[in-house]
Amino acid sequence: MTTARRCSRLRQWLIVLILPLVVVSAALWVEWDEPPLRTRLRDIAFDQLQRIYPNTFEPDLPVRVVAIDEASLQHFGQWPWPRNRIAALVERLFDLGADTIAFDILFFEPDRTDPQQLAALWPAHPDLQRQLRALPSHDAQLAASFTRGKVVLSTSLDVEATAATQRSVVRPNIAVWNNAQQWLPHYDGELAILPQLKTAAAGIGFTTMRPREDESFSRALPLLHYIQNNLYPALGLAAFWIYYSPDSRLDVTAIDNYGLDGLMLDSDFIPCGLDGSVHLHYRRLQQERYLSAQAVLSGTIPKREIAGHLIFIAATAEKLGDMFYNPFGERVPGVEGHLQLVEQIITGQLLLPLEAGRGLFIAVLLITWLALAVLLRYLKPIWAVLFTVLVLTSLFGTAAWLLIAQQRLWDPLYPALAISALFFAIAVPRYVQTEQERRWIYNAFSRYVSPNRVKCLQADPQLLELGGVYRECSFVMTDLQGFTSLIEKHEPTLLAARLNDYLDGMIQIAFRHDGTLDRIVGDAVAVMFSAPVMQPDHAARALTCALEMERFARAFSNSQQQQGLPFGLTRIGVHTGMVMVGNFGGKAILDYRALGDAINTAARLETLNAHLGTHICVSGATLAQTQQPARPVGQIILKGKTEPITIHEPLGCRELPDAAVREYLAAYTLLEAAAPEALAAFTQLTAQYPEDPLARFHAQRLQAGEVGALIVMTKK
Repeated sequence: MTTARRCSRLRQWLIVLILPLVVVSAALWVEWDEPPLRTRLRDIAFDQLQRIYPNTFEPDLPVRVVAIDEASLQHFGQWPWPRNRIAALVERLFDLGADTIAFDILFFEPDRTDPQQLAALWPAHPDLQRQLRALPSHDAQLAASFTRGKVVLSTSLDVEATAATQRSVVRPNIAVWNNAQQWLPHYDGELAILPQLKTAAAGIGFTTMRPREDESFSRALPLLHYIQNNLYPALGLAAFWIYYSPDSRLDVTAIDNYGLDGLMLDSDFIPCGLDGSVHLHYRRLQQERYLSAQAVLSGTIPKREIAGHLIFIAATAEKLGDMFYNPFGERVPGVEGHLQLVEQIITGQLLLPLEAGRGLFIAVLLITWLALAVLLRYLKPIWAVLFTVLVLTSLFGTAAWLLIAQQRLWDPLYPALAISALFFAIAVPRYVQTEQERRWIYNAFSRYVSPNRVKCLQADPQLLELGGVYRECSFVMTDLQGFTSLIEKHEPTLLAARLNDYLDGMIQIAFRHDGTLDRIVGDAVAVMFSAPVMQPDHAARALTCALEMERFARAFSNSQQQQGLPFGLTRIGVHTGMVMVGNFGGKAILDYRALGDAINTAARLETLNAHLGTHICVSGATLAQTQQPARPVGQIILKGKTEPITIHEPLGCRELPDAAVREYLAAYTLLEAAAPEALAAFTQLTAQYPEDPLARFHAQRLQAGEVGALIVMTKK
């Protein structure tokens, strides 16, 4: 095997296997290893999907937020408020029939405005201390308000906590099955709730929604946390639990060596991800879900807005800082995440990642690789482009369907980028290879084959295969008169240079008319039209090309004769007919040419000029498809043929007066009718226009006793 063939094989393997394999391997590694870029792309895709299809607002759900908003701060003063005011708010809500109250507020320090705390600030005033200590404790009042109903308090993670940090005691009725705890996040400690408040509460949930460093909001919300040995539900889950079925047990189940299966609360199943988290299907902020604490305390809120509801109490004022951005760019209170978690648990619209998402991505990637390799190998590139567009569209369509119909999140963005990279990894090298092949074809053939043929081969290299087709073509055959005798008399180097100049001029004319160079034999040139590219006006192109060749050849001959070189005139034959065109030869060499009687006839017409004294002979088959003026020569039966063909001389190749042309046509009419007056007419023409060789030819024929326009050639 030659080195060139080895390099070609190597390039083919690079295109078909190695480079796409690198892209596929890299894509799978990124999918498996989950670098930050992969996570970021997934977040972008999920955010965009939620912007396109946000969750719907259900106004009738029994959930409300009592907001410590700007109006409340303006009316009651700065935050934090005294606990007795919060107790009054709790009591007012229970008076209005609230079922459960969940605080998105931390109570890990005593109330600084508590009378007991203030008494300690006045050691020099015993009477004042006694009066203050006699007043009810604000924290005790708040704890007492909790006993009127079901209250859920918040705890928060303490990232600096150690094992010795004080820990709250939580409800014991959470059961963990199949070692589910190994899949849950673990932390060392929490910010402990005041004991008297904790004792009075019906439940505790963690309120921390900690986005990653590159997140502006939490997309995935963990439902459970281990803090030391205590398992805490998220605040939203705890609030729903206490509201829905406070005496039920929460079962946490897992699939061995795989991850969490879900949560079971009484007979209701709450799905979650393998790590115990869910993705919120965010909706836009709805102010009608919020009630101002000032309005509640002032008694302007109707009972129907509170009775039987789960109520969150949260600080929502912008200046208090508990705010984040949702996927729609809205700045919303921190409680919005817990609120929407409860809404989606109630409606069953929790979003979960598609568990089969990774397998789906791998399958699509490998199938696309195989399909692109086949399409680019056997079909035109446009089919590969269309297939890739179809795959990309299907990815995004599938992701939208999964979100809307199945509440499943699947990232189409990264697979789309991987598929695009795979397409370019296959298509670009193949395009480069194709361009190299085209350049090779052009460089190999452009100096020997017409640009028309080269362009055709570049567009479809398969045309280099053996075979042919039948087609009507037109041919121009030229020959340089007397060149053989010049070779015997002049320096070969000089003649070669002159011949090359002559042939270059003739070939360039053929190329300008989009002719295909069929062959060069010595000083003779053969040009065909309508092959390999079909040309409806091939006959007109051929005749126009022949006329320009004749003018060039005459001018070239005159210039050479002026330099002392007796360069002869050029004879040209033009004919149109059916031939077989294609590649002929064998595995060793291919020759694109035409085979058939039409090309032989064109060659015979070229030699006929020597007998007629003309420069161009064009057949009636060609002239009938053009508008070129010409004068008839006669009905010629070429040597070896039995059927005559009509021959003409184009008027554009000879400078004759109009009168000479008219008189010739009149004389030819007599000749064609075999009239005796034809001899006198052509004899007179010869006398008047001695430079007209065609009139002289007919005069000589008639003087030799021939009659009519039928001419039988006995010589080639």
